Amino acid sequence: MPLESTPLTLCATSRLAQTLRRARPGEQAVWRTPQAMTPAQWLAALADDALLCGIDDLPQALDPVAERLLWEQVIAADLGDASPLFDLGGMAATAAEAHALCRVWGVLPTGEFLPDETRRFLAWQAAFLKRCAGHGWIDLAGLHQRLLGLIEAGQFALPASVHLAGFDRLTPFEERLCAALRARGVTVSGDEIGLSATVDRQAVQVFAGPDAEAECAAAVAWAEAALAANPAVRLGIVAPDLAGVRMALETRLDAAFHPDLLRPDAAEVPRCFNFSLGHPLADLPLVRTALDLLRLGGLRGKVEQARFSALLLAGGWSASVSEADGRARFDAAMRQGLHYFVSLQGVLRFAERLAAQDALACPQSMAALQAVAAVFAEAPRSARAGQWGALFRAALLAAAWPGERPLSSHDFQAHRAFGEVLDAFAGLDAVLGKLTLSEALRRFSALCRERVFQAETRGTPSIQVLGVLESAGLEFDALWVMGLNDDRWPPAPRPNPLLPAELQRQAGSAHASAAVELDFAHRVQARLLASAPAVTLSWSRADGNRLLRPSPLLSDQPPAVDLPGVAKTAEVPIDACEQLEDTQAPPVGDGEKVPGGSWILRAQAICPAWAFFQHRLGASALETPVEGLDAADRGTLVHAVLEHFWTRWQTQAAVQALAAPQLAAAIEGSVEAALAGFEANRRLPLPPRFRALEAARLQRLVERWLAVDLARSLPFEVVACEQRAELSIEGIRVRMTVDRIDRLEDGRRIIVDYKTGQRIDVANWAEDRITEPQLPIYAALVEAEIAGVVFAKVLLDKPAFSGVADAPELLPGVSGIGDHKQKIFDPARFPDWPSVLTHWRSALTAVAREIRAGEAGVRIADEAALAYCEVLPCLRLPEWRRWRAGAGDQG
Repeated sequence: MPLESTPLTLCATSRLAQTLRRARPGEQAVWRTPQAMTPAQWLAALADDALLCGIDDLPQALDPVAERLLWEQVIAADLGDASPLFDLGGMAATAAEAHALCRVWGVLPTGEFLPDETRRFLAWQAAFLKRCAGHGWIDLAGLHQRLLGLIEAGQFALPASVHLAGFDRLTPFEERLCAALRARGVTVSGDEIGLSATVDRQAVQVFAGPDAEAECAAAVAWAEAALAANPAVRLGIVAPDLAGVRMALETRLDAAFHPDLLRPDAAEVPRCFNFSLGHPLADLPLVRTALDLLRLGGLRGKVEQARFSALLLAGGWSASVSEADGRARFDAAMRQGLHYFVSLQGVLRFAERLAAQDALACPQSMAALQAVAAVFAEAPRSARAGQWGALFRAALLAAAWPGERPLSSHDFQAHRAFGEVLDAFAGLDAVLGKLTLSEALRRFSALCRERVFQAETRGTPSIQVLGVLESAGLEFDALWVMGLNDDRWPPAPRPNPLLPAELQRQAGSAHASAAVELDFAHRVQARLLASAPAVTLSWSRADGNRLLRPSPLLSDQPPAVDLPGVAKTAEVPIDACEQLEDTQAPPVGDGEKVPGGSWILRAQAICPAWAFFQHRLGASALETPVEGLDAADRGTLVHAVLEHFWTRWQTQAAVQALAAPQLAAAIEGSVEAALAGFEANRRLPLPPRFRALEAARLQRLVERWLAVDLARSLPFEVVACEQRAELSIEGIRVRMTVDRIDRLEDGRRIIVDYKTGQRIDVANWAEDRITEPQLPIYAALVEAEIAGVVFAKVLLDKPAFSGVADAPELLPGVSGIGDHKQKIFDPARFPDWPSVLTHWRSALTAVAREIRAGEAGVRIADEAALAYCEVLPCLRLPEWRRWRAGAGDQG
């Protein structure tokens, strides 16, 4: 056949081909787009030409996804019942790679003495080829070999000249292709860079950074200086481990060049830099929402409630804009009213209950979920991929995906890519056969994870951030190559485990040996050094506590110097900011109700801002559902069991009169009553097995505690359980509940508060700011004739009393005022029990006076006391720490 006049450029990467196809500004007004393709793209075009020319003996080519799925089926059939124990996806990818090595590099294992894994692979390969032949399929590498044979046989109209661009070295298949083209009279030229390429060492400099973070900072500072000097400069930043440094680089580049675009609504504004590394399609918000809708809509069982929360708070479906606030309120209600594990039908029933109470604020969203559930309710037990694809589209249409908001450019491209993946999935009928719904969802989600998405770049960014392979054939005005440590450059060899390593080394296939990787690194580095007039090479001295070394390929470069000082975080000096101390909230007005009870006094004593934000403004953290019972629920059950027990038996003598079996039965009855009450209040029945385990735990815990409680030397009677009280302190109304009040024989009373956690602090009772005020409030301001206040540590490990009394030996382990063993209250300041009560009245009144006056500053003596603070973000602790450090405040 005659040759075509249009020249062809075969490129090592798609990125280079795309770059060469762009019109060249500054030259002629109309530029004919040059033919620039990768060899695979050009051969795919020839395959299309073959169909047009009537060459019909070419089998249908499997795309990489279909090929890997076919390998999975072959391997699963060979492994049989043991296949669930293996990573079939990983094994299929390794087998496909081994098959491609056989095709492209001529690695053909033969003979009797082959490793077991190679024999297994050869059996898989034979089964794979047999399945392909039976369906008229062929793998992509096999199709390329068929097309190459047709070229050698004189088929196809070929270009008059072919130029090779960006190849560091050629595979045997590519060498055979070039030979076939030359035999057909095609002029083949190349710009392959050999190891002898001349590089001006004066233009190369080597830097060593303290760590990878400093390397990123220095590279960005270098780019910033270069662009400031010449805005038209073309810069490149190349990293062998681009995925590992991408986040650090992207953050610093944004901060350096686009500090005004850090807002979420500016995420898609064009930048002056571009990354060659894309993101998995499944990680994009719009696609993640679609996949969540499909997974949760097709749900036949229960999943973590957090997955429904994430879907509710995500945009991109139904009334995501108009009902955003309503969805957030529904999420808060769901956290309180549903189990950790929920089903879609359970969520919808919960929504119906709220709607009946006129408390549902997102009816359109719930109707959309109901419509999705209706679509999946009609789903068959099994179907082919095409049928599932149609059902997925119907479900997303029912959910009004992608939502109310007009699609941005990035979202539009993601939407289009998602549709392409869905079409590709629907085209896998012949490969996948019939699938269950769960298997179809798993397969489709995997395809979305494997599809790498990168939004189209507008214009030509000044800075290209690339991996070493993507930089092939590109030219820059200046280049920075980072991460050149000996553990990454040259890359470590990774021969295919299914083929004999010796055969791979003999063929010189990719990644076969250290020698192959060293040769590859030499070629790539030579190409990078020749791709720009000025090149900077850098490496890191340490990774945490691990010392690092430079790559041996830097030994013939200029000596390394330390990186110029670049701060790891760009912080504005504190004296450059205007400081405004605003710690005053509005005073409590006459008649104003301040919620919080004794908790507001506790929060005010620890940090006044905490009390203001949480109790006066009403801020609170959303509940986080947990599997089973959280610590608060378990504590509530312990309180309920002990309340039921002492309400029934009341006196120490009555309990001591019980025989061991009777006592165990009494405790068991109290446990059952507490669990029943808990389930009734929460309207959440516990699973039977879990309920039995929790009952056994409570039985052991209460038995262990009663052994301590009943061993008290002074007889007592329990006169109140869960006693409620209300009082006013400086006009602040305080409602509180005391767990238990014991009366001794002489009429004096002991206040008991149950604690089921390890952290108990009674030392603060002697301080001016009492951070555990509930018992001191009751003792000093509510009840008369108090002999002691104690925490009852109801624990399996070392249960005990902790507190203070007016005399020793009232309770085991509790010291009395004036006792030499007592370490909390200084005898000089607190000589007797009335002085302690007077101190408590004074301290609590002072804190209440602060609340009434509106004191709301961030004053913290011990950050550990904020462990249960629900408004930590409002306190802005990092800024407070910096301010305190700058002001020299140690308090």
